[in-house]
Amino acid sequence: MLHWRMAWLWLLVLALPAPVLAGWKVAETAHFRVYSEGPQKRLVEQAALLEDFHRLLQDRTGRHPAAGAPRLDVFLVKNLQEATPWRKLGGNVAGFYRADRGRISVIAVDPGEGNDDLADTALGGQQILLHEYGHHFLLGTAGVAYPPWYVEGFAEYFSTARFRRDSIEIGRISGNRGVWLAGAEWLPMEKLLARTPALERHSESAMFYAQSWLLTHYLFRTPGMRDRLVAYLTATAAGADPVEAFRSHIDPDLQGFQQKLRRYLDETSFSRLPRTAGTPASVAVKPLPASAGSLLMRLVSMEHGLPESRTEAAREDVRARAAAAGPDALASRALALVELQNGNRAEARTLLDRLLVAEPDDPDLLRWRAMAAEDLAESQRFLDRAFDAAPNDWRTLHAYARLYQPARRPLPTHALDLLLRAHDLAPQVTEVVLDTAVALARANRLPEAANILEPLAWSPHGGPAAELAERLLMKARAGDRAGLLAEIAEQQERMQARMSSLRGAALSGASGRRQSR
Repeated sequence: MLHWRMAWLWLLVLALPAPVLAGWKVAETAHFRVYSEGPQKRLVEQAALLEDFHRLLQDRTGRHPAAGAPRLDVFLVKNLQEATPWRKLGGNVAGFYRADRGRISVIAVDPGEGNDDLADTALGGQQILLHEYGHHFLLGTAGVAYPPWYVEGFAEYFSTARFRRDSIEIGRISGNRGVWLAGAEWLPMEKLLARTPALERHSESAMFYAQSWLLTHYLFRTPGMRDRLVAYLTATAAGADPVEAFRSHIDPDLQGFQQKLRRYLDETSFSRLPRTAGTPASVAVKPLPASAGSLLMRLVSMEHGLPESRTEAAREDVRARAAAAGPDALASRALALVELQNGNRAEARTLLDRLLVAEPDDPDLLRWRAMAAEDLAESQRFLDRAFDAAPNDWRTLHAYARLYQPARRPLPTHALDLLLRAHDLAPQVTEVVLDTAVALARANRLPEAANILEPLAWSPHGGPAAELAERLLMKARAGDRAGLLAEIAEQQERMQARMSSLRGAALSGASGRRQSR
């Protein structure tokens, strides 16, 4: 039985008039920054729930994030489409997780005003939020690669946790997953367990999530299966094929095992654990500037990075919104960043220098100022200041290492050490993973490079980055340093060609617009 400690939060509210607190606010806890424009009571409940969920994962896994790991930024929004400008989302998306070199964050639909029983909030956006934090936690604490089914099954299993005033329920079935398991054709076990599942249709993807949840539920809760699961995951982390490892450590009869799972579906249960008081945590709630309503989520979108084709539209939009909102720090930050991302470095420098007069130790402003610098020496000076202000800011560490172009040449020892530290703090970020692996390969440390690449190569969400990581992983495991570096050089050439093509199209479009006037 899990011994649970609940973190009821001490609320530290700034002495500000009630009308000011009615807009966007941020609540900071030990592991999260939660942003919302909803009621303050609901914001505090959400922050408390997330801290409790973090402790649940720690207690159930025995793992902890690296010392100095960043808080996760969580944005609870009313309308997901409006909160993600310049990008089109599917109509059924309730939230998502993004980890790139600009920031790591979760954006989810606010579950809405709660009631005294927080169990009712474990649906929709809430379940997405817990699912995505499950991914973030597992990637940030494991240090090894897991088979894709376990990555998704782990997140699904814990995402249905329900937090009541005096108890926590874990192991509940997700209604959506249950519907698929009861009514659709199941994937063969070989496909479910594969290192790279070939999911060709929406129905296969839906069944992959549902069966991954059920398999994880079975192995977590069936007597005697936990030890077999540990042996299986140890074997796959050491490089064993996940299908054969399953046969060796869990059940040699895959077809028979699937029949066990079908029977188990009708027998699933959940646990109710005591939620007893423990050492209180603290949370600070503070209001954001008035312009947050118009510009906060646009600033977040820019930090994550804009599509090349949308930077000009973003600049026009941000300029208009900043002018309407009036001058404040957040609007000025948004203007500075949009000019920087449009290549207007002189204008960005002017705006950032003004902001740094008031906030000389702000690591984000200093990092952006380094990006807008006129030369390498100036970039390094601003990154030095950013490091002094926040030594554990992984984005500064990564930016500093990138001054030495790890994709093109070996890094000096001190820069490689900073990059390794950035990876320790943010192993969820694709760019950090790839840069660190390539830097290690250039330093003739191929086994370490392979270990860093493997979680990305096995990512259940796939995509070009995972495909690249898999190719690099194969070469690293084979000791083919020259082949790995040749793959990176080819990738760089393709990226440069694509960027040149996009810039050419943008210039052609701009010329056409000028002529039409």
